[in-house]
Amino acid sequence: MIELKNIKLNISNIDILNDVSFNILDNSVTCILDNKKSGKSSIFKILTGVYKNYYGEVICDGQDINDLKKCKIDILHETREKDADITVNEYLKFYASIYNVANEEEIDQYIENMLRKYSLISYKYTSINVLDNENYKLLELIRISINDPDVILFDNLFSSDNADFNERLLEYIKKLVNHKTLVFASRSLNYIEEIATHLVILETGSLVAYGKKEEVYKRAELSNKIEIEVLDKIQEAVDILKTNENIANITYTDKIISFSIVSNITYSEERNRVEANILKELVDKGIDVYSFKKQRVRFEQLFGRLGV
Repeated sequence: MIELKNIKLNISNIDILNDVSFNILDNSVTCILDNKKSGKSSIFKILTGVYKNYYGEVICDGQDINDLKKCKIDILHETREKDADITVNEYLKFYASIYNVANEEEIDQYIENMLRKYSLISYKYTSINVLDNENYKLLELIRISINDPDVILFDNLFSSDNADFNERLLEYIKKLVNHKTLVFASRSLNYIEEIATHLVILETGSLVAYGKKEEVYKRAELSNKIEIEVLDKIQEAVDILKTNENIANITYTDKIISFSIVSNITYSEERNRVEANILKELVDKGIDVYSFKKQRVRFEQLFGRLGV
């Protein structure tokens, strides 16, 4: 576990972080959100040792964060710097040497397998400088996997305008859930909401909210809503839904029914099971369901409801 205790950071007489405290639990997926430049990137720089002139404590497994031998952290940045003109293969082998991956034959095979997994094998002997930003992110995921850190930081990972790429990236990230501690810094809940377990919300360097995702939603009076469109039998469908103890806040129009899953159902797997059973029950009872949509929580809603 990483504990941030009363962190204060001032740069050029500007307060960047104001007495910020929260925990990053082992094997959690924590999302640090802000709607402006409110300090999330500065927190990442503290966690990676770039900033050391802060007040407060950052403790990792009982020791100071600056003991990097104890707390193994790596980061995938939002932006890329111009790298040396080396090939993808050379780049990964260089970092393997830095990370002290000694067996050259094994690392060669590992790189080969990972390049195939991420569909980058055709770029193996291509200069990394010609990779577009999307493929470069995939390359960085391979680099991080070679390092095998305990904690992975992602700075605005889903910044691409390509929705298909972001969905593909999300599938890769899902495979890390439950095996690594993941921390996202983002200006949006898009894509992250599905996998996040904890939320940290900042405003002008101050902590607005922190806790399990469901607890923050509850504080903001938000719920995961579902919208169903049926072709007919609207009243019959509503009556069926009203008998389900897992459903609350039912509203409907001529063809659209909206409702939320009760707040005591918190885990994603359980919600998915409940939602699947709801859909199955409707279909089994002869309701023609045209669409079944989850409404994502908008980041702006959290700020508005929390009084920011």
